[in-house]
Amino acid sequence: MFLKMLFSITAALTVTLLGHYYLYLRIIYPLFGKNPFWISTFICLWAMTFFGFIILRLVPHFLRKIFETIMFIWMGTAFIFTVICILTSPLSVYLNYNNYSSKFLSFFVLALGLILTLFSIYQALKKPTVIKTEIPIRNNLPEIINELKFVVLSDIHVSGLIGRKKMRHLTEQVNSLKPDIIFITGDLMDGSLNQLKKEIAPLENLYAKHGIFYITGNHEYYSGPINWKKHFLEKFKWKVISNSSCSIEIESLNLNIIGIEDRHWLSYEKIPRKLDKRLHQAVMHLEQKGFKTENALNILLAHQPKDARLIPQFPFIDIQISGHTHGGQIWPLNYLVKKDQKYVKGLYRLNDQQQIYVNQGTGFWGPPMRLGTECEISLLTFKQQKYIKP
Repeated sequence: MFLKMLFSITAALTVTLLGHYYLYLRIIYPLFGKNPFWISTFICLWAMTFFGFIILRLVPHFLRKIFETIMFIWMGTAFIFTVICILTSPLSVYLNYNNYSSKFLSFFVLALGLILTLFSIYQALKKPTVIKTEIPIRNNLPEIINELKFVVLSDIHVSGLIGRKKMRHLTEQVNSLKPDIIFITGDLMDGSLNQLKKEIAPLENLYAKHGIFYITGNHEYYSGPINWKKHFLEKFKWKVISNSSCSIEIESLNLNIIGIEDRHWLSYEKIPRKLDKRLHQAVMHLEQKGFKTENALNILLAHQPKDARLIPQFPFIDIQISGHTHGGQIWPLNYLVKKDQKYVKGLYRLNDQQQIYVNQGTGFWGPPMRLGTECEISLLTFKQQKYIKP
């Protein structure tokens, strides 16, 4: 464990130092040379990036918000500038090889980086987009299935940057959709209950005719999952599903909702990954309660899309609903996310019987920026299709 932690710290130190040095050489040095002011500035920016997460856990909330804003905006800005610098590096090499000035290239990188930074901040801070998706479903279900509205919220990340005011507006926006059911698929907060109880309070007013169902994400396990789950269950009256299930009847439709803990639950409970029985445990709970899976809509809530590898063992599950990926949040991170999770955003067919829907995040994590993605409120409806096999 110590060696793993030492390796992680060394890697973070190396990457952040080299990254800041690279930006200095590509953008600042051609314009200002060895300027002491800019050298000192980049040293401070690096220190803030490297030590920032420790500082956030120590300072009071009002200071956290200020520091978090500065730190995360710089992290996002630095990433965007780095991508532009890498894409323009062949031109930079050509100019340096021929002893041409690279000042104009530095101005171009600076201007384009600032434009994309401002645009990405706007994309992240504007009101979430309601993305409507119609999901084909087998035709042996009661027709009421065609009339139901499911809202999915995921990866809100309530923190210093996403607080009480945003949660009030989000609650109003969701309630205006008049959902029948709300699914909240994890990463709801970044901080402890004591830190964020007031910030998250407006979500208590979320309303869905047939209930609100919540599962954990990985960030809950950085924030005190037991306290949060108890708060949502007792204070908010949400249905907290923990490797278990719920079943509700809507007219003639039986709806089974299965929920599993995020994969970090395994480490939290000191369970080896090879002994992962989260979904087996949830399905066993479904069977023990006597909930029927035939002629029912069976939905799995799992924070990480990669857990879709588990569901072919249980062919009665119709669809998995997930989050976690943020759609990549800032291009081109979506390509890295696809390598890790396979499913990035939107609806995918897993096989003839099963599908997965991935919400790209209702909020954002880290930099208040989105480039090539948007904050999403998913509005899902089901449509009977004859070609879907029962």
